[in-house]
Amino acid sequence: MKRMLFIYNPRSGKGVVRDQLSYILEEFSRDDYEIVVHPTIEPKDATRITQEFGDAFDLIVCSGGDGTLDEVVTGMQTGRFTRPLGYIPAGSTNDYAQSLGIPKQMRKAARSIMNGTVYQCDLGRLDDSYFVYVAAFGAFVEVSYDTPQDMKNLLGHAAYVIRGMQSLNNLKAYHLRYESREMSGEGDFLLGMITNSDSVGGFKGITGRDVTLNDGVFEVVLFHSPALAVEYPAMINSVLNKTPNKNITYFKTSKLEIWFDEPVSWTRDGEFGGKRKHAVIENIPRAIPIIVPGNDDLKTAE
Repeated sequence: MKRMLFIYNPRSGKGVVRDQLSYILEEFSRDDYEIVVHPTIEPKDATRITQEFGDAFDLIVCSGGDGTLDEVVTGMQTGRFTRPLGYIPAGSTNDYAQSLGIPKQMRKAARSIMNGTVYQCDLGRLDDSYFVYVAAFGAFVEVSYDTPQDMKNLLGHAAYVIRGMQSLNNLKAYHLRYESREMSGEGDFLLGMITNSDSVGGFKGITGRDVTLNDGVFEVVLFHSPALAVEYPAMINSVLNKTPNKNITYFKTSKLEIWFDEPVSWTRDGEFGGKRKHAVIENIPRAIPIIVPGNDDLKTAE
């Protein structure tokens, strides 16, 4: 009999996985799996469970937010093994699941794992840690990890919007220098995102055009600090409408190195990623064997 390790975060989103757990397990049981279930109790539990036990299973499935998925993938990397990975999104935004076309309805997501195919996604490395779809610094990044879980459970995605509005008065520019094979530069920047997703913070299309999740490169977006405050609306409009703006730099790269004048806070997949004066971000091609539904819209690199 095939064996499945199912890890879920009971607090993700509005705690809906608790209500759906029986339905999810029924879907898996129909495919003749022996299922071992592990709820997470504290941060990094999913990493520990995956690293210690995951190699003994044929399939690993997790349910939670993007941070839970990040922990499971990290557990496979630090455990030095890979397994097909199923994901049932249960967070407040679920950017990565949206990019992959994974259903929002949990029972449908479970069924798609049983009927889906493995898609080899790229993985990111930020110094000695990993990220599934985004590493970012600067304005608003603290919103992703500072927003209280109870607030996210109550308000969902709106909780991030509210916290983001509260941080508008604290916008700060950071002086930095960056280098990649494709582009290098120096200046004052409000926000930087290194992504492998077409959705970040619930906003689809913010990472640029022609996003492919297994092409070996990241989409990099750097927001310069404008000379005048009146330029902010034009920057926002450019992001929403995917039009050029002199204060926004887009490019693709497989490796990026950044130097700051002071320690700067980072986020990895919505969780706190530490403070750094120097960062090296690298793409690990096709390192995540994630199961996706049959989806003709999902781009695949040649």
